[in-house]
Amino acid sequence: MTLTAEAALVRSVVHYLGQAEHLLAKLECEPEAKALLAIQLAPDSFDTGFHLAVAIQFAARALCQPVGADIPEIEEPCSLTSLRNLHSAVAEAIVKAPRPDWTVNVKHTAGEAQLEQSTADYVARFALPNMLFHLTMAYAGLRHGGVRLGKADFDGQHEY
Repeated sequence: MTLTAEAALVRSVVHYLGQAEHLLAKLECEPEAKALLAIQLAPDSFDTGFHLAVAIQFAARALCQPVGADIPEIEEPCSLTSLRNLHSAVAEAIVKAPRPDWTVNVKHTAGEAQLEQSTADYVARFALPNMLFHLTMAYAGLRHGGVRLGKADFDGQHEY
């Protein structure tokens, strides 16, 4: 089966949303889940729970923002319950949202930068990389906290 570049982008966003859910399932098996969500890898960084929330929300930012659909809000402080609720809301929003029109531009903010990108460029070079960045930070925080995770837990493709 040959995928278009746009279909591959959508598939990637949905796949990594699934990997975020996989990390949530791993967390649910941890007796100290609340403490794990509070881990910060550096004093000025987000905690692990917020990184995971941002990663989850970026799936909606990738596929809902270009079509003007609502993006579920992050509830703070992040708990297993709030992360599960966010994941469900994002998954539902993605299913309900029409597929992006790849010929239009998306106006958005990146930090303090005001940007306008084609939808494909926005998903490929902004939303998906940000989703993966925050998913990586959450993964690293959980690993740092002692959760037994491997590469397969991150990408869902490796087997060891």
